[in-house]
Amino acid sequence: MQIRDAVEAMVLTFVLAVLGIATKGLEPLALFWPANGALIGWFLRRPTRLDPICWVGVSIAFIAADLSYGRSIELALVLLLSNLAEIAAGLVVLAPLGVEGRTLDQPAAVLRVGVACILSALAGGIVSALGFALLGDSSILLNTATWWMSEIASLAAVLPVALTLPQRPWPAGWVSRLTRQELPELAGPVMLLVLMAALGIATGGIGTTGYLLLPLIWSAMRSGIFATTVMAALVGLWIFAALGLGLDRLPSQTVAEDPLRILLSTRLSVALISLAAVLVASIMATRRRIERRLAESENRLALAFEGTNDGIWDLEVPSRRLSALDAGSLAARADVAPSLPFDDWLRKIHPADREAVSTALEDHLAGRSATCVAEYRWPAPGGGWLWLLARGRVVEHDADGKPLRVVGSFMDVSARKTLEQKIEYMANHDALTGLANRHALDAALRDRIAAWRHRSEGAVLMVVDLDGFKAVNDGHGHLAGDTVLRALAQRLAAALPDGMTPVRTGGDEFAVIGDELGAAEIEALAGRIGAALAAPIPVGDGTVSVGASIGWAFLPRDAEDEHGLAAVADARLYAAKQRLHGRSAEPEPPSRASA
Repeated sequence: MQIRDAVEAMVLTFVLAVLGIATKGLEPLALFWPANGALIGWFLRRPTRLDPICWVGVSIAFIAADLSYGRSIELALVLLLSNLAEIAAGLVVLAPLGVEGRTLDQPAAVLRVGVACILSALAGGIVSALGFALLGDSSILLNTATWWMSEIASLAAVLPVALTLPQRPWPAGWVSRLTRQELPELAGPVMLLVLMAALGIATGGIGTTGYLLLPLIWSAMRSGIFATTVMAALVGLWIFAALGLGLDRLPSQTVAEDPLRILLSTRLSVALISLAAVLVASIMATRRRIERRLAESENRLALAFEGTNDGIWDLEVPSRRLSALDAGSLAARADVAPSLPFDDWLRKIHPADREAVSTALEDHLAGRSATCVAEYRWPAPGGGWLWLLARGRVVEHDADGKPLRVVGSFMDVSARKTLEQKIEYMANHDALTGLANRHALDAALRDRIAAWRHRSEGAVLMVVDLDGFKAVNDGHGHLAGDTVLRALAQRLAAALPDGMTPVRTGGDEFAVIGDELGAAEIEALAGRIGAALAAPIPVGDGTVSVGASIGWAFLPRDAEDEHGLAAVADARLYAAKQRLHGRSAEPEPPSRASA
């Protein structure tokens, strides 16, 4: 591999050096020198080539090319050292680019290439000037400037092409892409380049260099980076050829008085034009890459939202206008989200949820919460309500730190809310009768006690125990017993006034929790409940009747906590059962009012 690389380096260097010497302009420099830029790219594209044997091959080729044109061995050695210094400087400057950076698809990489052209040409110029000084030419400053102005243009024209040339083996589809996409895109700029070159020949003068800007910019805007580097190299070659062949007529007086100035101006213009075109192409490539990634992100977002009722929203805080895109708009790739005042949007929310949504937003805007999170009901397209979960965060502030913009998303959580409601219902209701269960009763008692302590609102707790229900289960079976319990639960609920909640606490036991009642009212209610429950219930071919014993306790007259209320109500229930069986009941526990 090293021998093959050395031979390749030798052949490449000799061919390009001979081509450069053939364009000799100012003695002893060439009008166009492609060897150094090509070799910098050749070494960078495969770092393993940085082997001494490859450098030996390059050195032999440079000396052979100079000797073949009759140059002395001393001059050939000076030019060799100058070329090697230029190549080495370029490698040092461009080494940080890495593999990805050498594609020049980042503007920063193009700027680094520009810096490399300047420093490499300067390094070669300094070495050449010192070498010429050893040969008797003491014009160090002039020789440095002459080399520098000659090489910077050649490097700017050749080095980008050498860096962006596709690697071998050619990537899959590269030939097809070249013939179907890049060459057709270059056809127009190349034709315009030929036209502008002909116009330059017809008009003459140093200003003709500017004619070539139009095809270059056209190529940079439409074609890829490699195609633009080739186009820039063609422009540079044409300018050099036109000057060397006398096709581009420079002002004779300026050339006669100050040839270096006109040469410097021309070569610098070539370098700047070439690098500017590549920079524009790199910027356009970056833009296309960003647009492609943005389009891909939008497609993924649209696909993610498609088939859902999710979306995104954007609130402009100063104007209080909210824009929202739902799943349908995102799937249709809508560009503009409908905007409406926040208050109009808020009025569409279920009345019971508006205050919570508004509070969540205002707390976030005031800095009292890290994010804005709210669940609310929103009108469903087919009627009814959807449960939505909205999340958002301030993404932009003004100079004083005040929020300017809030961006977030919303998602349909109706299925989750339905499941939560089902779970909550099962946790708080009896599966057989549908009444509230003991867990719900305990929570209701705590709420009633808390309300009494804050607002002095009393309450009543009633306990109901069925009499004779065991006989129904024993005589007719548990299925019949379940039917009887469901019927009794319905009767109990129907017998209660507003503000009172029936509860099944277990087995054949029920309870009632509700607003405060007087003693006469509670006795009347107990009688009404007992009568409703005692009515016959159809079971099979006959009917059954079940009685009920009832006890109660008042908050706060009888007790001020759950346990006390339950104890008083159970004591009265026990007394009622004793009376039902004709036994002498023990005295009822005294209430707190008579204690």
